[in-house]
Order: sequence, then C-alpha cells, then structure tokens
Amino acid sequence: AIERVFLGWNQPGLTVAADYLLQRFGASDVWDMSDAVVATPGGRAGRRLLEILVDLAERQSRVLTPPRIVTVGKLPELLYKRKKPFAGDLCQRLAWVEAMRGVEPARLQRIVPSPPSANDRAAWLALADVLARLHRELAADGFDFARVVELGPQVEGFGDAEIQRWRALAEVQQKYLDTLESLGLWDLQTARLFAIRNGLCGIDAQIILIGTVDLNRSQRAMLDQVADRVTALIVAPPELASCFDAHGCLLASAWLERPIALDDRQIDMVDDPVDQAEAVVRAVAEMDGQFRAEDISIGVPDESLVPLIEQHLRQYDVAVRYGVGRSLAGAPPGRLLSAAADFLESRQFADFAALVRHPDVERWLERQNVAGDWLAQLDRYFSEHLSASLDGPWLGEPEQCDSVRQAGDAVHRLLQELSGPAEPLDRWGRPIAELLLAVFGPSPLDPAQASDHAVLSACEEACNALREQASIPAALVPSLSAAEALRLVLDAMAEKRLTPPNTGRSVEMLGWLELPLDDAPALVVTTFNEGRVPGSLNGDLFLPNQLRRAMGIEDNDRRYARDAYALAVLAGSRRFLRLVVGRRNADGDPMMPSRLLFACDPTTTAQRVRRFCETPEILGGKPVASGVLRPGPRSVFEPPRPTPLTEPVRSMRVTEFKDYLECPYRYYLRHRLRLAALRDSGEELDGRHFGTLAHLVLGEFGKSDAADAEQVESIEQFLDAELDRQLAAQFGRAPLSAVLVQAEQLRVRLHAFARWQADWAHQGWRIEQVEIAPPPGKAALVVDGSSMGLRGRIDRIDVHRDDGRRMILDYKTSDAPETPERAHRRNGRWIDLQLPLYRHLVRWLAIAEPVEVAYVVLPKDTAATGLLPSGWTPDDLDDADRAASEVIRGVRTERFWPPAKKRPEFSEDFAPICLDGQFRAILAAEAQPGATPS
Repeated sequence: AIERVFLGWNQPGLTVAADYLLQRFGASDVWDMSDAVVATPGGRAGRRLLEILVDLAERQSRVLTPPRIVTVGKLPELLYKRKKPFAGDLCQRLAWVEAMRGVEPARLQRIVPSPPSANDRAAWLALADVLARLHRELAADGFDFARVVELGPQVEGFGDAEIQRWRALAEVQQKYLDTLESLGLWDLQTARLFAIRNGLCGIDAQIILIGTVDLNRSQRAMLDQVADRVTALIVAPPELASCFDAHGCLLASAWLERPIALDDRQIDMVDDPVDQAEAVVRAVAEMDGQFRAEDISIGVPDESLVPLIEQHLRQYDVAVRYGVGRSLAGAPPGRLLSAAADFLESRQFADFAALVRHPDVERWLERQNVAGDWLAQLDRYFSEHLSASLDGPWLGEPEQCDSVRQAGDAVHRLLQELSGPAEPLDRWGRPIAELLLAVFGPSPLDPAQASDHAVLSACEEACNALREQASIPAALVPSLSAAEALRLVLDAMAEKRLTPPNTGRSVEMLGWLELPLDDAPALVVTTFNEGRVPGSLNGDLFLPNQLRRAMGIEDNDRRYARDAYALAVLAGSRRFLRLVVGRRNADGDPMMPSRLLFACDPTTTAQRVRRFCETPEILGGKPVASGVLRPGPRSVFEPPRPTPLTEPVRSMRVTEFKDYLECPYRYYLRHRLRLAALRDSGEELDGRHFGTLAHLVLGEFGKSDAADAEQVESIEQFLDAELDRQLAAQFGRAPLSAVLVQAEQLRVRLHAFARWQADWAHQGWRIEQVEIAPPPGKAALVVDGSSMGLRGRIDRIDVHRDDGRRMILDYKTSDAPETPERAHRRNGRWIDLQLPLYRHLVRWLAIAEPVEVAYVVLPKDTAATGLLPSGWTPDDLDDADRAASEVIRGVRTERFWPPAKKRPEFSEDFAPICLDGQFRAILAAEAQPGATPS
C-alpha cells in the first residue's frame, strides 16, 4: 500500500516536507536523491522544495544531487512506456473536427442542436475544444463517453434524450480515436487508460507525493500498480488521518461539515476591487516589519486584481512579483498577431487604427519613412469621415490624409503575403514568421532586460506553434484564412506563461491552489468570495453536478473539500493570515462571501453575516504605510496657469463669446491655445457632426433652384438627393452602420423641413443669401475706441417679397430645441451672444437694422419643426452688445483665470487639464488667510 505520513501544519508545507525527508531518509541519503521522483500539485512548489533542499545542503557543505521534480499532472508519463507518438494539442483539435464532420448531421444535432455551418471553421474548432475538455475530464477518472451511456439511467433526470445525446458523443469519440489511430498517433488520455487496463505501469525510482490531496481516479490506479515505491506526505496533524483515504487524498464527506478555526480579526470585509488593493497595503503595514518581502505572499484567486494590487504596493516602494506569470499572448508579439488577425479579417478602420498604434508597428512605420503626424491625422480623418472600412478611396482633400494614406500603404505591404483567400494551414507559417521578423527583427534585444525577454519568449513560442502547424498530418491539414491561422498561433501562446525573474526580494502573488504548499509565513488572500473560493460548477453543458456525483468524478463537494482543506492548512500554518472579502466586483455587481467563512458555530456565522451586510467603514486616520500622501494645509493640485499671449487678439468668432462666458480658462485652452481632443473611437455621428451634415444639405438647398419652390415634393426630392451625395462625399461607400441609421433619421427631419419650407415660401419669404461670411476686416465691434474683428458664417438670410423685411435664420438640429431666448439668456444674464452678434456681421451687406433673428429648428419630434423667433427688443440687443464688450475687454486684458467653479456642459475634452472630478486646488484668487482647504 502507499505509505502515508502526516507532517503537521504548524509550519508551511514545503519546509515541513524538507525536514521530513532529512529525518526519513537520513541526511546522507537525502543529498543523493537522483533516483527519486517528487510530485507536487504546482510547478512552483517543486522548485521551492528544491531551493530548500539546496539551502540545507549548502549549510552542511554537501553537494546535492537533486530528485526529479514534476507536477502531479506529468507524473503518469513516467510510469509507462508510450508505444506511439502523442498527438499535439492542435492535431487533437483537428481530429475532433474531422470526427464531428464524419457523423451524420442528424446524429450531430443530438449533441448540439445547431451545428456550425460548413465554412465556419472557428466555430468547429471551438466546439472541438468543448468535446476535448469533456474527453480529458472523463478520462482522468477512467471513463469514456460510452460508459456514461451505461451509468446515465441510474441518475435521476437522465432521460432518453440525454442517452441519445451521449450515444452520439460516444460515436464522435470513437471516430476521433480511429482518426488518430489511422495516423499512427496516440491520444494521451487513452494511452493512460490503456496502461492501467493492461497493468503496464512501473518505475525503478522512489515516488514522493507532497500535498497531492486531490488525485483523480486514473492517477490513483496508476500509483496502485507501483504502490510499494510511493510515499505520500500529507500536510495535516495525525489526528486528522480519518479525513484522508489510502492514497492520501481528501475524503470529501469528512470535510463538508468540518469547522475551520478562523479569528474574525483575520477577516477584512471591504467594498470594491480598489478597496481590496488598499486592504492588502494595510495588511502589509500591520506586519510592521516583522517579515521580509520574500516572507510575504498574496493570494489572488481573481487574476484581474493583479495589476491593481501591483500598482498599490509599488506606490509604497514594495517590490511585488506575480509568480504565476502572464500569458505570452499578451506580450508585444502576441498583441501584434492579434491586431493583424483582426484587421485581416475585418478590414475595419477601427482595427487598422489599433494595429498602427501598436508601439512596435509605430516604430516600424518610422523605419518605412512615413512622414508627418500621421497618428493625429488618423484621429482627425476618422472623426470627420467615420469610415467603417479601408476599402475604397481616401476621402477629403489629399493633404488632409496624405500621412495616413502612407501608413495604410505601408501596412498593406507588410501584410500583403497574409492577404487573400483560405490556404492550407502550413502555407501561412513563413508569412507569419516574416511578419514577426519584420517588426521585431531590426531592433537588438537583450534577454537580460525583462521587456526584451518577453518579446523573445513570445516569438519563440509563436515559432513553436508554427512548427506544430507544419507537422500536422496531411489528412488533417485544413484550409484556413491567414487570420484563422494567426489565431491558432495565439491559442498556443495563450497556454504558455512568462514568469518574471525571482530576485528573492519581492512579495509574491500566487493563485489560490498554490498557497497551501507556499512556505511564506505571512499571507494575505484577496477575493475570498463565493465562486472563487470555493469554485463551483452547476451549469455544465454536459456534466451537471448531479451526474458528476453519481459517477464519482469531481463535483462541488470535492471542490469544497479541497478548498476547505487548503484554508485549514493556511489557518494552521501561517503566523499572519488575512482574508479579504469584497462586496462588489469591478462592474459594481454584488458578490457573496465564501461559504468557508461559515464553517463555524451558528453564533459566529450570524455575526459574520451581519458584519458583511453592514455599511463598509470609511477608512481614514493614520497613514497605512510610510510615505503615504498626507492631507496638507492646502492642495498642491491645480490646473496649469495661463501664460501671456504672444500677440494680441484682433478678431473673434461669434461662437467664442459663449465659451468665454461659461469659463474664461476653458476658452483660453480652446481658442487661444487651440487645444482639441482627437478620437478614433466614435461609433456614430455626434451632435456636431450630425448638425454639420444637416447644414451641408440645407446650404446646398439654399443655392439651388428648389429654394423658391412652394411644392413639398420638389423640396423633398432635392433634399433626398443632396443627402445621398453628401453621405458619399463625407463617409464614402462603407460608413459605419450607425451613420446610415442616423442619415435616415436626418432624412425624416429634412422631409418635415420641406413641409415647413413650402409653407414659408407660400407666405412670401424668399431665400436671399446662404452661408454668408464677411471678408476679413469687414465686420467688427468697437469697444473703448478700438475695433475687435468679428468672424462667423450665417446659415441664411430671408427677405419678404412684399414689405422687404429681412430675417437672419440659424439652423438647429438638437433633439429638443430651445428658443433663442432660452439658449442665449438665463435669469436675465447673457450666456451666448451668437444671434445678437449676427447683426454686426451683416452690416457689410448694407443691411440696415432693424433685422430679425430666429432659429429654424429640425428636432427629433418633427411636429415641432419650424421657426422660433427671438422676440428681442432693441434694448435687449443693446444689452447683448454691452455683454459682448465685457467679453472683449476680458480677452484683451487676458483675464483667463481662474476656471469656472461649475463645469460647463460638454467640456469633457478639458477635464484632465481642469482636474474635473479630482482633488481641486485652492486657487490663488480665492485663497484667504486661514481658509479651510476645499
């Protein structure tokens, strides 16, 4: 029988295991364990054990011949001799696809009601992954699909439909195995079952299992055949021997009701992920220097918290290392291949923008001598034209897109070999390798540098994946597009992790399952919440929990027992333990505390539930770590102050006055520094672009023969044709879908305008001028004896054929229209001066006052389409001129500080500069002696 030895858990598991090896084998034997195999649940545990043994050997001036250390998942292949080569992961996936396609469609529909279409290769591979995972899980416990058919009727609720489903699955599984057999390949799981059934397991070495308390049935059966050579080291006190079976594995029933000794002071209940990261910092601060950095570990069951915890700890100069490592698919080469695949597949402008923004592609474009500020031009081009794809000609004036066109041509050359129809998979290996070489090859890479090491490792793994693709048997080689081939490379890269170098001076972050054998005496565990610890699986597509329990494979009880044991190990072996429970996730959704917190008496359970439901404490008071920011007498944060203008302002647009009245500082940023945000993230026309499109159509209407028409149909016909023409000119042949929808919404508004315009013309009004802009120096406002030039463009001027009255009209397309009075004045104070200042723009046309000003509104509610007159009296307009004079005085004297206390609407572009929503400064103009900081 397998020998079981209980080590006790008052110390971390690996340290105890090393001490046991010294006692059990004797020091002289431990130093030479070259014939031993040590199996642990995780790779890091094995490496750490070896470090401990090496350290012991060095202390005694011994030379250690180390054992062979493997993860328990790799142990089976040491116990039998394989008779055929194993099929690689990709080969297995393709064999599953071949097997599914070899089944009659009616049979396949019993597995999945709507199988993928014949050409949907990605969907077939995804379905193959589902079946492969199911095959691996069942084989790990000694089952095949046919066995489920035999056992299923014993499970309540397992009806005829499920039996037929599993029979179809068994047929597919057999075809999969037959496919590999015909290719002279072996499936790994089937090879293990073959070795078990034929008694082929054997080994000359001693096998030492450390903390392997959750072996599957196949692993146990293989170890039973070499039981006389197996010793299982169990981290637990001897009095818990009845909680483990003959293999040293957990008896789930013994752990379901077992209490776990936790002190409430070890539990920290906080609100959101940021609070969890801050709780980690507080816990480290509470250790008060008792532990070195390398003696502290942080458990991270939710990997998404890793960057947040890293950021918080590094703010306090605490070195931190994520020992699990990050997927190589996230390294620069992986991101390049992902962006290239997206663009090749879609040809979408957004995917092109993502590709050229890859830092290494930017550097590559520089090497291609792409001239100009093409990134800014890219944002400007997209914001103006909202192109969905790069197909078709470049829009706008050539000089406005020249740099972007050069970048597009260069990217086209870079990806030319990867463009085109589907090809056999092995055809894409060379072009993919050349893509990586073109982008990353010219720059020298130093493996000693972490960033360069990540690039080299990712490129190496990509090449390994390409070699695997090239080795696929000809019978399985599919025809794929380059994008699909790239994603297969990314799938392989995603399975590999890049572990940062261990300097021995960092706080280590580890996954939950690695913690029981970690030997750090201080531990903080985050996201101690249900669904993370313990994990549960209730909605499996093929193996619901009830079927799992009936078959004796991993179910929720086993998961609970595994995690309850792990928590018991941590509680019994750590000098410092803190469990951080979150109430909400990053999306703001509520989370539940882990059930393991309630493995206690009823009174303690009630107290913990009540504590979790209470309002989170507002943390404050003393700093949580040295160097923390302390509140001072006044904030040091404030927007950058305006600097003197290099030359005086000689003219202003009539629309500028509103910006100054809202906030002089933001006016200074927008109009004097000419700052503006450029984005390529738009998914539809914003209000400005929607209005611009409407103005372009209406401007051309005012110049056309239809302008004098009194028939609705004639006006509608012109507006429809002009809208189509402007759409093609502004957005090309392939605008975003949302733009097409918005264009139709605008068409509805234009039809409503046509009805109003026909009636307006019938009343005797005629369009006299459209799109009027005075030449430079022809319009001005005299203030304090000096002229300030005025600039602007008037949408149209109408004249009445009978009495000669004139009216200045301004088009408005906002969803909910405002009257000129409400748009320009609030509580008697002018907040906009655009319409009143139009009076001064038309004087160069020899149009004498009085002249009326009004809006023509085209709102969402088309019933409200029509004229909204201002109704201002001469006294009102004189008051507007006085307000405009004050603005001009402020601009002339450069009175741009301080920023307005109330943030204007639609001022998000300047929010980072103005610190909107951030800690605000006590501005110099407001500061008073003894004032309280705001």
